[in-house]
Amino acid sequence: MKIKYYLIDNPMTEDPNDCRAQVTGYEAVTESEIFEYMTRKGSGITTAEAKANYQELIEAHEYFLKQGFGINTGFINARPVIQGVFRDKADSFDPSRHQVKFNVKLGKFYNQTANDLKFEKVEPLSSDPIPNDFEDIASDTVNNIITPTGTAILQGVRLKFNMEDDEQGIFFIAANGAVNRVSKIITMTSSQVVFLIPQELAAGEYTLEVRILPKGNKMIKKGVLKDLLTV
Repeated sequence: MKIKYYLIDNPMTEDPNDCRAQVTGYEAVTESEIFEYMTRKGSGITTAEAKANYQELIEAHEYFLKQGFGINTGFINARPVIQGVFRDKADSFDPSRHQVKFNVKLGKFYNQTANDLKFEKVEPLSSDPIPNDFEDIASDTVNNIITPTGTAILQGVRLKFNMEDDEQGIFFIAANGAVNRVSKIITMTSSQVVFLIPQELAAGEYTLEVRILPKGNKMIKKGVLKDLLTV
């Protein structure tokens, strides 16, 4: 099976063109699938034996780690580290101020396996906002009338945005290109935004546009309501 991936903007560099890969569509197996494979026809291993050996392996790791040893196998490399601040060189380990953690890295088996993987580039999943329904409370209409200064409810997908960023938000765009940004949000989730309609909207037709900046992206994503709205 091939590893599927798509490319997204790379926020870790200043280059506006470079990208990073995002793996998608993979499924993770659990212990059950591993035991099932270990006990496949012809392996000569029973499920009980597989589970017993697995438990012994876990207990062996636990034993040596508790003795203060590190683990260095083909599967993992693990070593204990102490986190926390010591007041001076005379200070000692204090469980209330210090913690023991394990630094764990995958062993050479995984690195070797990675060299044998096959890859398939796919189209990225859409991160664009999708405004579906604009409900004007004053006129009790959907995807039709706009009542300036009134309350509206916008339903859709990926609607949540950062109000502190003037480039993001809900915008009413007039036929002549004039743009009015919604400035008063009452409540906002990714699927619904309740807001006050700008009072500056003059009579005419408007396109409603949602602009967001998804996490990990450098460019604003836009979504347009399918119907024209009228003041």
